[in-house]
Amino acid sequence: MMALSGYKERIKQFFMPRECFGHEEWILKHQIFTLLVISFFLGIGIFLFALYRISQGNFVAGIAQIVFSFFLLGGFVLFRQNKRIYAGYSIIFFLLFFLYIHIVFFFVPQNHLNILWIVSAPVLIFFFLDKKGGLLIFVLLLGFIGYLLLTGYPYSVAEYITLFAVLATTTLIMYAYEKVKEGERNRLISYNQTLQREIDKQTEKLKLLNSDLEIRVKEEVEKRLMQEEMLLRQARMASMGEMIDSIAHQWRQPLMHINAILMNLDRGIETDKESDYLKEKVSEIFALSAHMSHTIEDFRNFMKSEKEKQLFSIEELITDVTTLVKKSLDGIEMRIEIEEDLSISSYRSELSQVFITLLSNASEILNLKEIEEKKITVSLKRKEGYAVIEICDNAGGVRAEHIEKIFDPYFTTKKQTGGTGLGLYIAKIIVEHSMEGKLLLHNQNGGACFSVILPLI
Repeated sequence: MMALSGYKERIKQFFMPRECFGHEEWILKHQIFTLLVISFFLGIGIFLFALYRISQGNFVAGIAQIVFSFFLLGGFVLFRQNKRIYAGYSIIFFLLFFLYIHIVFFFVPQNHLNILWIVSAPVLIFFFLDKKGGLLIFVLLLGFIGYLLLTGYPYSVAEYITLFAVLATTTLIMYAYEKVKEGERNRLISYNQTLQREIDKQTEKLKLLNSDLEIRVKEEVEKRLMQEEMLLRQARMASMGEMIDSIAHQWRQPLMHINAILMNLDRGIETDKESDYLKEKVSEIFALSAHMSHTIEDFRNFMKSEKEKQLFSIEELITDVTTLVKKSLDGIEMRIEIEEDLSISSYRSELSQVFITLLSNASEILNLKEIEEKKITVSLKRKEGYAVIEICDNAGGVRAEHIEKIFDPYFTTKKQTGGTGLGLYIAKIIVEHSMEGKLLLHNQNGGACFSVILPLI
């Protein structure tokens, strides 16, 4: 069965025209396909029959048949490549067909089978042309039958009546078929037009929906950006609170020292101490004041909002951040592992905020779990054109069910200590939106490890 199906497909491809046809050309495609089949087999058949005619001494009919067969076979070859010759080829085909009928009737010995050529003519015309051409051929054939009658062609009256009746019946049937086909074609065209109008209407609705959707998406994006901006401000305010707390830690000891110096100065004045001693104590006060002023400047620089990117050293930033938060890291062993000092062009203060968030989270979880030997490791290395900063702790890591949600807004595992669940969410926005990097989390060596991946220059 498979082999038979393959042969059928090959035969179909042999007679199928080479050119592509549009959806509206389906009738033309079938007409061309049928005409190709007729041209091929009729051309071969007539050529073989012409050789038989010539062998019987009927040279006129034989030559006419050879010319007709050459036309059919040559047309078959050309017609497969170019569908535009259909109109001209079909007209010439039927002109030669009628010429051939005349030759058969007048130069071939009388044979009642010749009537088949006349009867089959309307069928061919209606199929390959249209009903107007079919009616025209019917009239011409009636004239041809009348011509045969007037010239005394040896048919009986009954045979002429039968010929006319068969020709009229065949023409009527084909005319009715053509009317039905034309009605179906018009109905299909009307249906296609209705369908096209409906498609146009739905397309217009879809355009309106898309336009409305674009507006709504734009509005939602603007709302999201406003919410993110608000969250960033809240995070910055929270960081400011942490900074003020750090300033208090940073200033507590110097103020106590200044207070002790002032008490010594007071006693020195009462006991008439030497001026060198007094000058030394005043110098200590100046040094402590300068240190406190420098601390204020460091925090002010951190809180400053940056509008443009700047080139800076990641190692220097890590050093500055660990200095800022060192009071909150009391009792924790800090390890800084720098394979190579790398510089990036980005927003320094925002990256500082990310590092402070990650260090603060690590410190809080270490203290919350009361780890005995608390450790935080900060490492910096280059990997495939990126700077990779890892901040890892040894607090046991993040539970598997929380890893996928750890960066979600308002998700927190520290509700009992007042966690808002915004710190890591804001950090991820800063790294991935503002800095075009990645903020990832994984567990390793009995702790959580956050990776900040930033593109290098």
